Amino acid sequence: MGILDIFRKKPEMATDPVCHMSVDVAKARATSHFEGETFYFCAPGCKHMFDEDPSKYIGSEKPAVEM
Repeated sequence: MGILDIFRKKPEMATDPVCHMSVDVAKARATSHFEGETFYFCAPGCKHMFDEDPSKYIGSEKPAVEM
């Protein structure tokens, strides 16, 4: 690790609420807005499942699907 690495910005990460994968916010394949919050997804399929029933996925400790 060089001195310049200290100044490089690390990507902002989020957790896909459906499969619980880590998602780079800037590179998310899909997003949804629900109750004033933005959710980030690894793939359009996870977004589609979330959009059908958001409350099923918010606050869940276990992923709804296994990847």
